[in-house]
Amino acid sequence: MKKLFLTLSLGFTALLANEKLLNIYESPTCGCCDLWANYMKDKGYKAQIHKSEDFLKIKEKMNIQPMYQSCHTGVIDGYAIEGHVPEDAVAWLLKNKPEDVIGISAPGMPQGSPGMEQGYEEEYPVVLMLKNGDYKIYGIYKGHNLITTN
Repeated sequence: MKKLFLTLSLGFTALLANEKLLNIYESPTCGCCDLWANYMKDKGYKAQIHKSEDFLKIKEKMNIQPMYQSCHTGVIDGYAIEGHVPEDAVAWLLKNKPEDVIGISAPGMPQGSPGMEQGYEEEYPVVLMLKNGDYKIYGIYKGHNLITTN
């Protein structure tokens, strides 16, 4: 019985260690933010949603420049995930952990991006936001699909 308990405890601890906790800060009235949160949950992330009228404060705290901002901000492993970023770009960021980057963004609210699937799919950039305020293009997406990388 002790071995079974120990085995279950270790398995649960390992599961918690691999959990990808994503804190999402959004307006209390935004529906597309909830759709993106559900998309990320479906991809295996544990989304903890923080709805507040003060949701813009996290953008200032994370030093997200206005040109990269969108309707919600996720925070995971110290990185900002700004807007409707596809999960494969988030996974790349978490795997590679670039030191000169504060996060990744899909600036604005690109039509067809995760959580914005109503209507057509436009091409849009996903950018790495650099600590110095500049950016690098991670890739160009159409809908959920990466079509070119840099």
